[in-house]
Amino acid sequence: MKREKIRLSAITPVTAGVFMNRLSRYCMAGFLVLLVALPSWCQKSGSSGSGSGVGSPSSPTRPSVSGTPTPGLNQPYYQSPLVVKGRILMDTGQPAREPVSVALQCGIRPLQVIHSDLNGYFQFTLGPGSQNNVDFSASSAAPLSQGTSSQQSANSQASQFAGAHSRLMGCEVQVRVPGYQPLDRTITDVSDITGIDVGTLQLMRVAGVAGSSISVTSLQVPNNARKEFDKGDKDARDNHLDSATQHLEKAVAEYDKYAAAWCELGRLYASSQQTEKARQAFQKAIEADSHYISPYLGLAGLELQNQEFEPAVETAGKALELDPSIGVANFIQAFGNFKLNRLDTAEKSAQMAEKGPHTDLSDLHALHAAILLQKQDYPDAAAQMRAYLKEFPQGRFADEMKKDLQRIENSQDSADGQTASAQPIAP
Repeated sequence: MKREKIRLSAITPVTAGVFMNRLSRYCMAGFLVLLVALPSWCQKSGSSGSGSGVGSPSSPTRPSVSGTPTPGLNQPYYQSPLVVKGRILMDTGQPAREPVSVALQCGIRPLQVIHSDLNGYFQFTLGPGSQNNVDFSASSAAPLSQGTSSQQSANSQASQFAGAHSRLMGCEVQVRVPGYQPLDRTITDVSDITGIDVGTLQLMRVAGVAGSSISVTSLQVPNNARKEFDKGDKDARDNHLDSATQHLEKAVAEYDKYAAAWCELGRLYASSQQTEKARQAFQKAIEADSHYISPYLGLAGLELQNQEFEPAVETAGKALELDPSIGVANFIQAFGNFKLNRLDTAEKSAQMAEKGPHTDLSDLHALHAAILLQKQDYPDAAAQMRAYLKEFPQGRFADEMKKDLQRIENSQDSADGQTASAQPIAP
């Protein structure tokens, strides 16, 4: 322990301040990006990824498959994209009546994250179009390219995609909804021409957890309000945000206690910089259903974005009272307490966030490093930097992390040398 103290003395307060300020800026900038997706569809459990949900083949709301075959290719896999489909139901046997986040996991991170429709159906599309991604090693997020002029390249892509049918074996369809037990369905069947149907996944409540990311009010909504919500859902997925906002406003006008619609309105208002309207919408969602976790997260994120750190910590704490395992809420508390200089409390929140799955919280280790640097705990700060680089080797802050980690290691090596030279020579 004494040797550690001597080693760390080589890092001056000025240098430590540079590290801390830079990482603080990293975390704030990164978290502002996270806030855009944080309350998306207001039951999202924190997963992130590409793709959008589509309905079941039997659902009248099913959009057409996006994308077109690559010119010059006649392979059947390009004419008929590979799909993985299924349905999510509540423990009551009813659809959730809210979009639920679903991930297709093949490797260390999801290939796609989509949402179910309002009848619970979901469908992943692996093939031509913007949803395509056949990187089953999860080492790259680059989609299979389209429109190439090279027949050799196209044939290689076709061969790769053909192999995707068998390479889906062992992949998992995962559903993570706060307040409910995790759902995992491993793909064990080879697909046929219609794709893979993983069947029905049924959500079961976690015993002792009061909150839920699916509002009970969504099961009591009148038909007219649900239809407007459905239209808003489709428009939001298509990035028609003005139209989506109008439909959701009609939904809450039809049914004022429609918590999910209020929550999504809050997200849309926040995305258009209508801060007060967003705040009021999140609060209306909480008033409609005090056990609905998502609007607490949306409101806390909005408060953090506005640098209202004390309210953000308090609001995130209310979400944690409903479900202590919510990583995003712990992250918000860690960041808020860090900015309020409550370093011990911030560190505990960061540790709590790290206990659960946190690949969606890409800035968590950067934040934890900043907290530890402020506490002058340089070895543990360096460990957090290494954890960041291991989990996100191509992350947006990877280059800066490498530089700062090198500076800490160099300072430690220099301190070791000074300690060694200061030792008395034995007679």
